[in-house]
Amino acid sequence: MIKTKKIKYRRLMNELEYLYEEMDLLDDIVKTAAGEFEVYYREFCVRNNIDLNKLNEDNKERIADLYGVKPEEVQETPVSEYTGSAEIVKVDTPEEEPLFEETQDEVGMFKELHEYYHKMFKKLAMQLHPDRIENFTANDEFKKQMSWDFSKAKSALDNKKYFKLIQIAKKYNIYVTEHFSLQIKWFKKERDVIMGALQQVKTTYNYKFAECETDEQKDDVVRKFIWHLFRVKA
Repeated sequence: MIKTKKIKYRRLMNELEYLYEEMDLLDDIVKTAAGEFEVYYREFCVRNNIDLNKLNEDNKERIADLYGVKPEEVQETPVSEYTGSAEIVKVDTPEEEPLFEETQDEVGMFKELHEYYHKMFKKLAMQLHPDRIENFTANDEFKKQMSWDFSKAKSALDNKKYFKLIQIAKKYNIYVTEHFSLQIKWFKKERDVIMGALQQVKTTYNYKFAECETDEQKDDVVRKFIWHLFRVKA
């Protein structure tokens, strides 16, 4: 039974490593595509005699409501900077927030797991705390990396992003007693959240634009965007 749980745990770790790498790649894709989409979108409007300024002005309340842009800022704000909707740009899971909220039943069930990761962090802090590395003979660049890893580990602990904490701990050869049953339950939840976030990214116009291979496909994405934003057929 223990061997089976260990295999399940290792499989989840592999899945999460892949999913987080995929999220980083998609994040790069949508950020790169944002500016390209902005330029193409404006050029499309010029080519098709669409008065974008008038559309923005006539629909500024709708845009403000959809994307969190103040009505008076609609004209000045590039669409690549709209942050209120996954329809346009990727909505990041903030680094300083937990991936998910625990239910009342889970709070008790995962208490031991949280204690486990607090122990892991304490072992990390013995090596990485700024007060401890201040007098190390290591070069400044290595000290800077250690300090950065400490900050990331602290954030991961505070926000219960335990996969990230484990990755940092492994880097410094830190391990504690494993609780496979609880870890499997926890990391299944984390996996499902990340998978959902990946699907959300793929619904964005930035991502869809990045996937286009022809101008016809790009035009189709822009038309759908204009309809979504202004309810106007282009």
